[in-house]
Amino acid sequence: MKPFLTLLLVVLGAGAAAAADPEELITAPNAILCMSADSLGTATTTPVAKSQVVLRAMGCLRSEAGVRTRIVRNTPDGAWQVRFYPQGISGGVMLWGRPEAFTAPDGSRPSPVKGT
Repeated sequence: MKPFLTLLLVVLGAGAAAAADPEELITAPNAILCMSADSLGTATTTPVAKSQVVLRAMGCLRSEAGVRTRIVRNTPDGAWQVRFYPQGISGGVMLWGRPEAFTAPDGSRPSPVKGT
């Protein structure tokens, strides 16, 4: 019975992984995310991106790698609005980021988002 249950769990797990939503991403190392898309241009410049104090004052943050996100929409200038799911906030927070701030769960670069 145990081998059957193990096999069943493996098959169901593989099916879930194959059905993963392409809009589910994780943050790349040192991802810059902001409350406003307008802040991204300044926030991603090197001097600003290095200062957590300046980022915070702008309504932005520098995230660690591996935080789950979900793409909500994109803009013509390439910014993505995402729902960011840091530990302890199950409903997530709406933020903006550039595509380079995210990776697919397997580490690959995310596919371009169709206009949403």
